[in-house]
Amino acid sequence: MINRSYRTFSFEWIVRYRQSWRTRLVLIFLAFTPFLLNAVPIVTIIDDDARSIKAIETVKNVADQHGIKITFAAIAAKLERNQDMVDLLHQYVEEGHEIASHSLTHSPDIWKTGAKTDVLAIEHEVIEADKIFKSLGLQPKSFVYPYGNFSKNVRKDIFEVVGRYYPLAFNARGDINLPGKMYPLYISRHPLRKHNSLFMMKRLIDEATTADKSWVVILTHSANPDFSAEMLENIICYAQQSGADFLPASAAWQKINTWPMMDEDQIPDYNRLGDYANAAYFHLPLLLAIGIIFIIFCGGMIYFLIRYRKNKMLLKPKPITKKENTSCCFL
Repeated sequence: MINRSYRTFSFEWIVRYRQSWRTRLVLIFLAFTPFLLNAVPIVTIIDDDARSIKAIETVKNVADQHGIKITFAAIAAKLERNQDMVDLLHQYVEEGHEIASHSLTHSPDIWKTGAKTDVLAIEHEVIEADKIFKSLGLQPKSFVYPYGNFSKNVRKDIFEVVGRYYPLAFNARGDINLPGKMYPLYISRHPLRKHNSLFMMKRLIDEATTADKSWVVILTHSANPDFSAEMLENIICYAQQSGADFLPASAAWQKINTWPMMDEDQIPDYNRLGDYANAAYFHLPLLLAIGIIFIIFCGGMIYFLIRYRKNKMLLKPKPITKKENTSCCFL
């Protein structure tokens, strides 16, 4: 007689178990959990500089293929000398894309000086850029800081200047923006470059999806050699499959301006190495995995070489030597 006092793991048992009402309730709950949590991240793409018509057309074509709208951060002085670019940006705005100010000159002598930043020079950059944009018939709705980060001792003055003209400004730090952990004039962006691991970029989207509310801002430099349109397209596809809502900067801000914001003095003091530290953070798991695999591989090779050498020595036939005749002959 067969003992049936225990359940055997079989397909028939799985089917019966799935038919139970408790299992059905659990499956229904798991299916609707994402909708109950409302974990739909907002994603914004900002392409910096607008230096090349060919470059921004590449980004715009990728956006159009996926039905999303993006933001172009333009440098006013360069835009003033390029009427073809101005006409193209006018066309993009009519199609629903957006313009942001990226200062007057983007000069490192003004924007990349650390604690010695001249606030008066920055004020001139912001005011004159605003005048040029208006004269060209363009109306930026946000500001993008050149080079991204500032020291604490000048940050307050810079916020005061930029805040007179724009409700929203972006840095280049690379964090996910969460309620209570963001400041309107210092919104974080994550740079998208060729050397970034696609897996790590996807992990950024996954982290945003698990949060109740989140805003991911992706920074691209379409005119730079380290830009990858293919990688951008992969990230857009992955984010759309995760249910992300793609919006230009001001449209996203209209959705999230009711979120709680942190105070200005709560902003962490990031230095100029912030981007590199962030890139290292996103590459660290991959580098560790490669290192572990390399160590295991080297250890295995050494082990097999030692075993091979021992086996070869054991199997090596001993040389045959003639026996010496040690007997003595007495005549």
